[in-house]
Amino acid sequence: MNLLLISQYFPPEIGAGATRSESLVRYLREKGWEIEVISELPNYPTGIIPANYRHSFHQKEEYCGSTIHRLWVWANSRSSNIQKMGLFLTFLWSSLLYILFHPKKYDLVYASSPPIFAAVAGCLIAKILRTRFVLEIRDIWPDAAVDIGSVDRDSLFFKIASIIEHWLYKQADLIIPVTEAAETIIKHRSPETKTQVVFNGVDLENFHRIDNPMDFVEESYDSDKFRIGYVGSLGVIHDMKTVVEAAKLCEDDPEIEFIVVGDGSQRNKFLNYVNEVKPVNLKWLGLKPHELIPAYISSFDVALNPVYDHATFESIITVKFYEYLACGVPVISTARGQLQKEGILSGAITIDPGEPRKLACKIIELKNDPQKLTEMRKKAPEYIKKFTRRSMTFKLSDILTELINPRTE
Repeated sequence: MNLLLISQYFPPEIGAGATRSESLVRYLREKGWEIEVISELPNYPTGIIPANYRHSFHQKEEYCGSTIHRLWVWANSRSSNIQKMGLFLTFLWSSLLYILFHPKKYDLVYASSPPIFAAVAGCLIAKILRTRFVLEIRDIWPDAAVDIGSVDRDSLFFKIASIIEHWLYKQADLIIPVTEAAETIIKHRSPETKTQVVFNGVDLENFHRIDNPMDFVEESYDSDKFRIGYVGSLGVIHDMKTVVEAAKLCEDDPEIEFIVVGDGSQRNKFLNYVNEVKPVNLKWLGLKPHELIPAYISSFDVALNPVYDHATFESIITVKFYEYLACGVPVISTARGQLQKEGILSGAITIDPGEPRKLACKIIELKNDPQKLTEMRKKAPEYIKKFTRRSMTFKLSDILTELINPRTE
């Protein structure tokens, strides 16, 4: 069975999209799939293309037995809507151009969204190649763009984007939402659309508790500190403003230290706010190699999963939530909806979004309650076993196989 995966993001890029696509390639191969991938030349989250990828329209690589086609895009910092649109549209253009000159027979085209223009590329490529089209929805778009303030709901852009969204739903032979809440939204908007939920998850081969993590991280730590950590993109979903304010409120306790690992489109906004509030107990370490992330997570006493208080984000479960739990670290989320529900099941703590004082109080409470921390650490591994990348991808393989070769009763 042959599958063409359209994913704008792919390792060495980081983030939820790249991580999920990499696991699809690896574990679908285990189930006998032949896979080719179309992605951009690596540049996320910095907007800088590494030297070995520059000055080319197309680079072909082998990864876990699959072929990766990396295509030119207008790489930039994504600091404005014009830059974002330019980046996404050039990926759409490059993908279509590549397929027009390199047509091939596939059993299906599988596109991962957002960005939504990667989904448009997948749909058009499926039509060109006259094959099935499967659409994976990781975030509901363009609603998310409205919630974060990038787009006005009354704008022409939003209206056009909504038309594209509904068109994609109707064109897809199957839609794969990554949460039940997202599936409910899709079914409400397009009742006739066939859907199957396949949750995100974590690769337990890479994410697990690291003993003596201080031996692996690139900075020296004070072993007497109670470390509160965040690892991930500094993007539009994650409410780093609340983290900064909570750090400031914890300054009176010299044993509490906040660690932030990551980079992204909102880096300047985050650093400007840090400089404005000036929490003396917060350290930003920047971007770190992916293979070191489990060690950084394992070095935390508590991990933070801060999500903005927007309706669209109530349908998501962040990948970092799974990764924290896989490393056996107690988690505090600021969230509502699906993430709050999973927090209860996993033993994590969930508080209302945008409440830095509540977050600071909860951190201090946990610092003074080692028994509670131990209980949270023990519960996490049992919960996360249900959400491994391998098991989720094997489930997806069965779904896609049924789509191509439906069983006859």
